[in-house]
Amino acid sequence: MAIKINFDNSFSNLPNKFYSKIVPEKTKKPDLIILNKNLCDELNLDYKNLASSEGVNFLSGNLVLKNSDPLAMVYAGHQFGNWVPQLGDGRALLLGEVLAKNNVRYDIQLKGSGRTPYSRGGDGKAWLGPVIREYLVSEYMNNINIPTTRSLSAITTGDNVYREETYPGAVLCRVARSHIRVGTFQYFYSREDTKSLKILADYFIKNHFPNLEKKENKYFELFKNVVDGQIDLVAKWMKVGFIHGVMNTDNTSISCETIDYGPCAFIDNYKSDKVFSSIDSMGRYSYKNQPNILMWNMACFASTLVPLLEGKEEKNIDILQKEISSIPEKYKSKWLIEFSKKIGLKNVYPENEILINRFLEILESENLDFTNSFRGLIQEVENSNELVSKTDTFKSWKNDWKKLLKNKSSKEEVCKTISSNNPAFIMRNHLVEQIIQELLIDKRDTLNKSLACIEKPFEKISHYENMYVSPTKEQEVQETFCGT
Repeated sequence: MAIKINFDNSFSNLPNKFYSKIVPEKTKKPDLIILNKNLCDELNLDYKNLASSEGVNFLSGNLVLKNSDPLAMVYAGHQFGNWVPQLGDGRALLLGEVLAKNNVRYDIQLKGSGRTPYSRGGDGKAWLGPVIREYLVSEYMNNINIPTTRSLSAITTGDNVYREETYPGAVLCRVARSHIRVGTFQYFYSREDTKSLKILADYFIKNHFPNLEKKENKYFELFKNVVDGQIDLVAKWMKVGFIHGVMNTDNTSISCETIDYGPCAFIDNYKSDKVFSSIDSMGRYSYKNQPNILMWNMACFASTLVPLLEGKEEKNIDILQKEISSIPEKYKSKWLIEFSKKIGLKNVYPENEILINRFLEILESENLDFTNSFRGLIQEVENSNELVSKTDTFKSWKNDWKKLLKNKSSKEEVCKTISSNNPAFIMRNHLVEQIIQELLIDKRDTLNKSLACIEKPFEKISHYENMYVSPTKEQEVQETFCGT
């Protein structure tokens, strides 16, 4: 069965200093774990075709299509605040781009496909754990309406990958609006290569913000659009208790999608300064610090655009600085909208902020589950016996909350707002770990249940009760790892 994909390779037409062209390494015995039927449909790809042995060869990197032009992208970045002048796709290859049903261009990329010139001593491979984590969490994020890269397939390679132990190798096929990062702009800026910087910015505008092409100050408008997109993204992360874990500038997508799911995790019991990543010893990327890092990353992006702006440099820096200074206020406004909906209020009233913060303080001081406590407010509205908390502090909060609700909205409307803004299912860390351990012994029970829950994250599937509860003390995941 011949594989046919209409690749349109616009990025590979850019000058060769933007990438290195290289083919994926062959794998011993590729075997399909998951193929994303919904995403196949959206991208106009033939599901049966891709599920065939030839399709699996293509998705593992064993087969390179004639109209594919594989390349590893180059970029730089600040990693945990430290400047690294050259990074790049160390274990990933962009195979090409496709136009989806919505006429939007998407990158098709393999992760774990072997060494590239940017592997920096690594083997360029991935093992099963990180591949499954990214597949599940990225598809979950998509289904709760958070901008994200997607996962088309997860495949085991039949090869061993050597880390602390020997693990089965795997390859992820990742789909993204773009793989251009803040670090891509930093790479050319740091080399004072204004010509390439302009090519990159023009390319991005043409493909993602074509409405800006004829604007007088299109690069400043690009900056504003990216800032607004990042504010929206981080506010939505905070809304569901998501901790990215590595908000380096090389992991900050200009298309404002969640990208790179290395040590990511969701909060179980609420702790505002929670960190999961084993390498984040200083808490730089803790839950509560994500909005501050968003601002820091956007300041780095702003610096790269200064050479492209017309007029006096001082004045341009001042304009960009004002935009950066407006981020905290814009973010707070977006956060208030999102968290107001979590407590059942479609509109933002003066009382909302204090009420939300009081509820978060109760969750933290009483060590309560973030997801289930917000979701539990439905029962509180309906006066059922299932209580979020029995303490006097909570009772006092509930009285004030109900008074506000009574004046602003009907009971039905409140319940509807809470249930559509608080997922019943969260792709919790202990479930991801359980799935990985089961797959290592060729079991798929929890994987199949999770995939069903991911399809309907705002509902509870009957007989799947154990998928919606907080982890036990033994199940709790304290630390996550990048998986490289």
